[in-house]
Amino acid sequence: MIKETPVGINNYLIKQLPNATVFLNKKLEVVHVSDKWIQDFELINDNVIGKKISELFNNMGKVWLRNLKECLKGNRSEPTKEIHCTAENKEKRVEWTNVPWYDEEENIIGIIVQTVDISKKVLGELKLEKLTSLLSGKSEISKIGTWEYDIVKDSIHWCEMTKKIHEVPEDFIPSVETSIGFYKLGYSRNTISMAFNNVMQFGKPWNEKLQIITAKGNEKWVSATGKPIFDHDKLIGLIGTFQDITEQILSETKIKESEQLLKTLIDNLPINVYIKDIESRKILVNKAECDFAGVDSPNDILGKNDFDIYDKETAQTFRDEDLEVINTLKPILGRESTCKAKDGSLTSILVSKIPLFNAKNEIEGIVGMSLDITEMRKAQRKLEEKERNFRSIFNSSYQFTGILDIDGTFIEINETALGFTNVTAEEIIGKKFWETTWWPQTEAIKQSLKKTIKAATKGKFYRNEVEVYDKNKNKIPVDFSLKPIYNDKNKVVSLLAEGRMITEMVAAREKIKESELKFRTLYEMSPVSFVLYDFETSKIIDFNPAFERTFGYGKRSVKNIDFWALFNDRNKYYREQINNDLETKGTFGPFGEKLIHKNGVEYSVIINKSLIINKKGEKQVWTIIQDISESEEKERQIREERKLLKTVIDNLPLNVYIKDEQSRKILVNKAECDYLGVENAEEILGKSDFDLYDKEIAQVSRDEDLRVMISLKPILGAETINKKKDGTITTFLTSKIPLKGEDGNAYGLVGISLDISELKQKEQELRSLINVTSLQNKKLLNFAHIVSHNLRSHSANFSMLLEFLVNEKNEGEKKNILKMLVDASNNLLETLENLNEVLAISTKVNLKKSSVNLNQNINKIKQNLSSLLKNNKVKIINTISDEVCVPAVPAYTESILTNFITNAIKFKSIERDPVIKLSVTKNDGYTILSFEDNGLGIDLNKYGDKLFGMYKTFHDNPDARGIGLYLSKNQIEAMNGKMTVTSKVGVGTTFNIYFNEEN
Repeated sequence: MIKETPVGINNYLIKQLPNATVFLNKKLEVVHVSDKWIQDFELINDNVIGKKISELFNNMGKVWLRNLKECLKGNRSEPTKEIHCTAENKEKRVEWTNVPWYDEEENIIGIIVQTVDISKKVLGELKLEKLTSLLSGKSEISKIGTWEYDIVKDSIHWCEMTKKIHEVPEDFIPSVETSIGFYKLGYSRNTISMAFNNVMQFGKPWNEKLQIITAKGNEKWVSATGKPIFDHDKLIGLIGTFQDITEQILSETKIKESEQLLKTLIDNLPINVYIKDIESRKILVNKAECDFAGVDSPNDILGKNDFDIYDKETAQTFRDEDLEVINTLKPILGRESTCKAKDGSLTSILVSKIPLFNAKNEIEGIVGMSLDITEMRKAQRKLEEKERNFRSIFNSSYQFTGILDIDGTFIEINETALGFTNVTAEEIIGKKFWETTWWPQTEAIKQSLKKTIKAATKGKFYRNEVEVYDKNKNKIPVDFSLKPIYNDKNKVVSLLAEGRMITEMVAAREKIKESELKFRTLYEMSPVSFVLYDFETSKIIDFNPAFERTFGYGKRSVKNIDFWALFNDRNKYYREQINNDLETKGTFGPFGEKLIHKNGVEYSVIINKSLIINKKGEKQVWTIIQDISESEEKERQIREERKLLKTVIDNLPLNVYIKDEQSRKILVNKAECDYLGVENAEEILGKSDFDLYDKEIAQVSRDEDLRVMISLKPILGAETINKKKDGTITTFLTSKIPLKGEDGNAYGLVGISLDISELKQKEQELRSLINVTSLQNKKLLNFAHIVSHNLRSHSANFSMLLEFLVNEKNEGEKKNILKMLVDASNNLLETLENLNEVLAISTKVNLKKSSVNLNQNINKIKQNLSSLLKNNKVKIINTISDEVCVPAVPAYTESILTNFITNAIKFKSIERDPVIKLSVTKNDGYTILSFEDNGLGIDLNKYGDKLFGMYKTFHDNPDARGIGLYLSKNQIEAMNGKMTVTSKVGVGTTFNIYFNEEN
């Protein structure tokens, strides 16, 4: 089998070759093979020798096979890369080298093939390529560039990112001097110069954060690194990185500045600030907290809890507050409590504690703030006491007393003065002194008072007797005085106005009696109950008839019971609380209670109390009791009515809703829910139209809402179109009414809408029907005029001819007249036929249309008119497809086509043979049939408005009757179509017939 194989080859030596080698003869059969080749391709030695190489490698590539054949011709080939699959189906990448195999006489006897496994090399190249790509991407993201310095060549290479950081062109060639020159003068340039010197002399690498000035003059912070490269202990170059860290440095600087600012701010706050961990150990405190705890440094507190700092009771209170915040995750804000300071004193503090979360949103402690309000509370109590004393003195004064600003404006007025004029403080305070109702409103008095006030502001005391009006407009003599009030700088800051009535004692007593009578009348007649009882014993002293009428108690029935028995003997603590308020404030209430009727039934009442002291110094309490049982019943009825109203609204066939100022729905009825396709109103409430409808429709609705709420003018019965997000379109009648608050401004609106989509559809159908009816009526009226005119003409002609016939004696003339009568009769019959045809068209509406093939009708008409077309040498150019059909009345279609073809022949030009062009287009729901001729044409400027009139002719053609175009137009309009015309005199005319594609 291998006779051509030389026997001089030492097979043993080939087997031990270090490279995978195989010898092939000219038939490409294996002659010799090295063990390495067998091993690389996982073959069995016994099964290789004598086999063709193609049998051993089924997936042998065409390129490699071609190279082997070329090699047998003595042509060496370039190494070939192939993929080989092993017995375990693993891919190997192999490089083949083929050389001719010669014998001693230089004859080619085969091929020597050597293979090298390059799988690892290929994978390494792929990895290197991926690594290079990844490094390039990361460099772009992190703004890290590289640089290399070749000492031998004294050249520096910058990567693209390094050049970007320095803002230099891509073709920029750096040097050592220019590289160092980019660093900012001073620390940065000195540092990089020293670093470069150290690496060159001692091989010491560097990693520094420095500043550079770019080629464009921008200042940047960079992280610059460099390290030496050695070759057999000889420094041959440097390599390093270059990263833009400007944003990082600026961010760190801002953070440090913010931290310093925050620390300074916290330390200088006039409140105690601290942070605690979960165990209530303090991990941050400010200076105020250190001062409160009595320590010099935060280190004396940090790590300690409140039990290490305060007494046990105070510490436990603080710990309970901490746990409350930690467990509920709800802050404590402005809670007032009492604690014992380090020196043992009781201190009032306002405490706020807020939960502190970490990055994982887990609770890791609290932030606490407290403010010592001890002195503030003391000052507040003193101020309140002074205010009570002032009010008590001010309001209990028998004099009319008021305090004025230096311009004469009321600042304060006592109750005595208010009672005298029967006005409220709100009506007086802020008003000018001379404009009040008790002064006679004369110009002289006003000017006098202004002058007096002006003098008082300069320190002058004024006193005089004047007459003022009381609440009944009676003149009362008063001792009036005006005194300046000074501040601590001896400057007049306000004025004290006082008035004392000085009418004779008798008159005064009479007035008092009159006032007492009025009070007693009011007391007796008032529908509100008044009860007077002793403050100490609670025994009832007096009550008015209203109390007896309302609650059934008489003088005897309450003689032996105290006031509190009327309320089921409220507990002692409750009574003490009320009595304490009465003693400190003088009044108590209003407050709600349940008072027991004599028959045992409880009544809901509102109570107000006022403490008085009689002439004997005994404390007594006036109690005003208002029965609100009826009001409560009315409230119950109102609730029932609201429930009923809700039921009514929900069952209205209208969409009802209420919106707030932001157009969010806060109430909807069932119809609105059904329209929006939700089962529960909660799915709509709180949402705006932008959440429920198309954006454009929602914006229109929002604009309407704003217009109603701003102008306070309702929109009533406006027709609107809604488009829901699912594309559904509906038409509504919408009304929007503003909801006004007490201040007169709108705080929302009430909307009512009625879906009229179906009604609009019916309205459109009715409008269409009315239009058709109107058009028919118009046509019939026009027809009546035509009939009247035409028949009148014929009847007049008949009458005239008959008159001639009666009076004519000549037999020859009589025959002529009879012939004329026959012609007139024929004309009348023709007219009647035309009118009958027009009437038939005009009175038929909603004609049933069917699909009519245009070409079939055209061919039929051409056949019927063949002799006419032939005699007139008519050429018809038809570009209509045989498939074109139109929805039409067949008889009308045939009539229309016949009329237009015959008209084109009647009104042909004598200068040329007639040509008729037929074509079809489609547009906007119409099939448009075009008739174009080259006839006489029509002057549309002159005859355009008469073109389709009955019996209208525009040429001298004796065959023209003026009926064809009129009938055709009526027929096409009867089929809901239309007709248009364009024409040029002497050139031709084009009629466009629009067949409506709707049936």
